[in-house]
Amino acid sequence: MKFLAYFGHLNIDVNIGVSSLPKPGEARGVTGLKEQFAGTAGNFAYVAHSLGLEFDLYSSVGGSTHFQYIEKFKELGISTDHVDIVPDAMGPVCYIPSDGREQIAYMFQGPMNDWKPSSNFQYGNYKHINIGTGPVKEYMKIIEREKSADIIFDPGQEIWYTYSAETARYMVEHSRMLIMNRKEFEHLKEMTGMDEYDINRTVDDVIVTEGSEGAVLIQNGKSLRIPAYRPETINDTIGAGDSFRAGLYAALYRGIELEKAIKFGNITAAKAIENPISQFHLPYGAIYDILSAVKV
Repeated sequence: MKFLAYFGHLNIDVNIGVSSLPKPGEARGVTGLKEQFAGTAGNFAYVAHSLGLEFDLYSSVGGSTHFQYIEKFKELGISTDHVDIVPDAMGPVCYIPSDGREQIAYMFQGPMNDWKPSSNFQYGNYKHINIGTGPVKEYMKIIEREKSADIIFDPGQEIWYTYSAETARYMVEHSRMLIMNRKEFEHLKEMTGMDEYDINRTVDDVIVTEGSEGAVLIQNGKSLRIPAYRPETINDTIGAGDSFRAGLYAALYRGIELEKAIKFGNITAAKAIENPISQFHLPYGAIYDILSAVKV
């Protein structure tokens, strides 16, 4: 049995620098333009691969836009065997205008809108399934048919606009673990009418990430704060959460208990944001040495 199936987006992020964000009817000149191969699954894959985690990546992309992205993964040795490549399609692409203080995201889903992963998923072949961003109804079909894997509910920002109270509650009721940042978790509670202990009665392990403050683990009705590890410098915090997940799973894969695995994830996230995520190159042992040497 394989360890992990990881669902999510392989976005091309187009970062657009502007002097200030325009109001409706206004226009701005572009001061900078940068394209990155990113997305929740993409960022995770860069870091998880470097850490030696065995995982299968599940996503869908358009061949017209993502040829170089897929080639980059192949060069790095990251498997795309379960990435559905639609030859003449475009996307997913995320356009992100930013003035350096605030940003807006415009998400073009592309083939993710029509992706049907439930039809060819390897049922009964994984210990864990991380349900990330993507087609909610398809993920529910997978959960209905999957009989052996632990389900991890990890919707990211899509909890705000792709889930209803009904579908979010369904995911909570069928998950073994939940991973969200604090804002996403508060929104989940509001939309479902559940408090954190209602959720914890259904979900064994609830992990709430809080950026520079670390993470909170909720188990057996009790909350435990696990402090962050401070990076030496910060290149960009985008992808920190995806890197945390890569570190968390890399530690769990090697049999480390959950609380210590969260510490490992915190360290991984801190080291990942010191440079562009796509350039992450630290092996598992380097992160473990930090964990062993410092108190976090």
